[in-house]
Formats: sequence, C-alpha cells, structure tokens
Amino acid sequence: MPFPLNRVELIGRLGRDAELRYTPDAVAVATFNLATDRPKRAGAEPETDWHRVVAWRKLGEFAGEYLTKGRLVFVAGRLTYRDFEGRDGRKRRAAEIVAIEIILLDRRPDAAVPEPSTASDDEVPF
Repeated sequence: MPFPLNRVELIGRLGRDAELRYTPDAVAVATFNLATDRPKRAGAEPETDWHRVVAWRKLGEFAGEYLTKGRLVFVAGRLTYRDFEGRDGRKRRAAEIVAIEIILLDRRPDAAVPEPSTASDDEVPF
C-alpha cells in the first residue's frame, strides 16, 4: 500500500504584492495569491485559477521582500484547509497552500539591466 502524500507544485504569477506580517511571538508569515492558467481547449477562453499561499518564518521574510505583483514564481508546498467565521457570521472553509519552497522564475522588475557597450576602437584599452 502506498504511503500518503500531500504535495502541491504551482507555477504562476502573483496577483498583488505579498503581505508580510508577524505573529505576537515575532514569527514572520507572508500571504499572497498566485494565478495559474488552465490549458485552453480549442476555441475556448483561457481559465485562471487563484491559489492562496502562506509562507512562514525565513521563507515568509523572503516572500515579503521579493514577491511583487506580476512576478513569475514556482511554489511547492502542502495543501491545507482553514476554517474561519466570515463577516456575516457564517462558518467558512478555505484551501491554502503552505509553502515549503519558492523559486523566482523571472528577473526582479526594478533590477537595472546593463546597456550593451558602445565603446569605439579608440577607447579599447589594448
């Protein structure tokens, strides 16, 4: 009999900047929403799924610093469910991915890209 496995792997873009908070015990926790597109069927509009991701401790601090709207990222983690009470007082349940790995798949948008050199033959040092 195979052993149980709870692992989720996603590649998608952030819908907004990651939100970094700290618990009363000073533990970092970041949350963000990740959009993934489902493969298109011929003639159909693409469909987007939104996933709520939670990252704790150092991974949460990393997410808070580097994960901004539009970034392309790989997230691996486990699926979990959280029960909460909505604003209307009704009990609700939400699915979340608790991240164990986050990999940036694109360049930071504000990173300066060096311009190609335009030195003439007179400026070459050798």
